[in-house]
Amino acid sequence: MDNLDEQAQQVQEYLSRRRVLQTLAGVLLVPAVAGCSQSAQSLSSSPTVATSSPTAQTHQQGHSLYTYSGHKERVTSVDWSPDGKRIVSGSLDKTVQVWDATFSNTFPPYLYRGHTDQVLAVGWGPDSQRAVSGGADKTVQMWDALNGENATIYRGHTGSVMAVAWSPDGRWIASGSTDGSVRVWDVDKKALKYLYRGHSADVNTVAWSADSKHIASGSTDKTVHIFAAETGKTLTIYRGHSARVSSVSWSPDGTQIASASWDKTVQVWNVATGAVAYTYNGYNVDVAKKGDTTKGVLPDLVFSVAWSHNGKRIVAVTQTYCGDICAVVVTWDAATGKNVAFYPDFPIFAVAWSPDDTRLVSAVSYSDVQISRVS
Repeated sequence: MDNLDEQAQQVQEYLSRRRVLQTLAGVLLVPAVAGCSQSAQSLSSSPTVATSSPTAQTHQQGHSLYTYSGHKERVTSVDWSPDGKRIVSGSLDKTVQVWDATFSNTFPPYLYRGHTDQVLAVGWGPDSQRAVSGGADKTVQMWDALNGENATIYRGHTGSVMAVAWSPDGRWIASGSTDGSVRVWDVDKKALKYLYRGHSADVNTVAWSADSKHIASGSTDKTVHIFAAETGKTLTIYRGHSARVSSVSWSPDGTQIASASWDKTVQVWNVATGAVAYTYNGYNVDVAKKGDTTKGVLPDLVFSVAWSHNGKRIVAVTQTYCGDICAVVVTWDAATGKNVAFYPDFPIFAVAWSPDDTRLVSAVSYSDVQISRVS
């Protein structure tokens, strides 16, 4: 198999782990889970395993806050603008769409059609005025979010772009690709700053620390790399996972990383030392194995993880026991890994917090994009 065939297989495997009904797409916006302090008493557990008493709540029809139906195929990536007003979503339909997150219809949706192939990653600039996107056409594109003007196309990746992230200080964009590299682009100069080649396989995820000084990248080589944003110097290599790393997220204070993997875990660990604070690998597993899916979650592939802006909670999206038609959104107390709450829901592949941490927007594999009540 040649390199292009391998890249195509990687993208297809990454995006099609589950059968998707009619291969359509949507985005779900939901209120965030109630505060972690409201859960019942915790169960005894190992210090590195996240467990607590169940507070599961099944998604109910009629609790949707908003449904966005602009995409024609599966949504692969979502992000919420820092000012809270808009959401950007990317799709296999080759479009990036920017739409109103306030339900007021103040901003008509804008469709960006700069990509010639599937859009696999999207993100906002810190000014909430510009967006960045990457896709199977091997490009990274930066553009004005309201009208698509002033577009800059960054070329150089030789594989599909699986991840993009804009630095909080606005100076740089990082992109990860199936070519195994992370590229850091200079926003003002509209040029490549440097190429990071630390990984030995596809790069699936990239994330910036809040101070813009460090970048975290996760790869199919099962590692997470932390490197200096200015120089590309490798600072830490985390080797705790036994399968591909699908998603990474920084704690707001920059001291910890939450990394999600197809080894069916989310691991929270110290950036400086690599010491693991705790591991999520399912919840009340013995109960779930007996068929009571209202009180437990079986371990399964984890597709996405996100740390709340206030640092108090972590949300993850995992494949689930109910087959091909739903996923589980799991949240927990970021400091302890306890006070687990989980929500069997639609097929979901990506998730992002609202800036005030009261709602979640999720990429769902249906024909609609929905904002729903889960609490």
